[in-house]
Amino acid sequence: MNQGIFLRKMESNSKDQVIEIIGVIGWEVWYQQMRDMLRAIPATCERVIFDIYSPGGDVWEGNAIMQEIGGMKQKTVARVQVAASMATLIAMACQERQIAANGRWLIHNPWTAIAGDAATLEKRAKELQDCQNEAADFYARRTGKTPGEMLKLMSEERWLTAKETKELGFVQNINDPFDAKAYAQVQAEIVAAGKWPKALVEIPKQETANADATPTGTAGDQSSAVVPAGKPADAPPPPTDYEKGFADGTAKARATAIAECEIDRTNLIATHKEEIAKRDQLIRDHQSAKDIAIADSAARLAKAENEAKVREHDLQLTIEKLTVTVKDSGERLNKLLSGGMSFSPAPLATWEEALQAANGDYAKACALDPDRKLRNEYNAKHKRS
Repeated sequence: MNQGIFLRKMESNSKDQVIEIIGVIGWEVWYQQMRDMLRAIPATCERVIFDIYSPGGDVWEGNAIMQEIGGMKQKTVARVQVAASMATLIAMACQERQIAANGRWLIHNPWTAIAGDAATLEKRAKELQDCQNEAADFYARRTGKTPGEMLKLMSEERWLTAKETKELGFVQNINDPFDAKAYAQVQAEIVAAGKWPKALVEIPKQETANADATPTGTAGDQSSAVVPAGKPADAPPPPTDYEKGFADGTAKARATAIAECEIDRTNLIATHKEEIAKRDQLIRDHQSAKDIAIADSAARLAKAENEAKVREHDLQLTIEKLTVTVKDSGERLNKLLSGGMSFSPAPLATWEEALQAANGDYAKACALDPDRKLRNEYNAKHKRS
């Protein structure tokens, strides 16, 4: 699955380096990997762009990534499609921040899951409060708002539209690829720089069928929706970055597994050839023991072939497991996203599951089943009081 941190290839004449942050912080996105990536950026780079599509994640991993971004010498830019929880703080660490016109932004109070005595719970509550205040202070410094305003918004825990995100100061710009005026401006800049092929510059503009008709959309809007030549009006939308990333990741994982399998097959074949060569040498060197040598070599060859078959079978199982893992990872992330940033573990269904989750510790299992529902069901099922 195409999730994690990805460093796009930097063209030799480019001054920009693009890094994609896709997935959960502390799960697919790790500080050490980000640190090594940032420190490997060449000195010729003047601007580092972070494309962010993340539901957030671990506070400690995110804090370390923020510090690393904050210490960079290059100009830092965050381009957000989806940023929630810890991912918003990573975006705020950048000097310039942008969000897609249909992007989403969510800040909320940090939370954790814990079991323990009163002293343990009080200690963790203090730690959560510290993280909450630190986040509110950082948001306030970057947006120009007050920490109180940020705490209020964090408590609301709602998804902000791109417009709200900009109005609140989290970002400075909204990226809208369907804005004709902005597109024309970008086109003019590229043409002026001499980096746009002539064939694209001279593409004729499409005319609408009826210039006097009111376009579909907001009343009074004078812009017209132009359908490119040769493209049906009801053509399906192109796949999203996530869909393309998921498909690419699946293909890459499968291709890697198949390639490894092929390498092992090649090595096994080479081994077989060596065994055959040894057998032939034994025949030449020991004519008197020809029958014995042939029988012995054949047995070793048969064993090697049997091991090769077992290895190929194991590799096929590995490929199947990788495919299942890729699918499960996608389903888990979809659940995280659809859960509104709850990131809650799956509820326990039985008392046996509670005991397993607590590693057999009865007291811990009871803490996981405070209303005794699972224990009562278990006792009733096994006729215990």
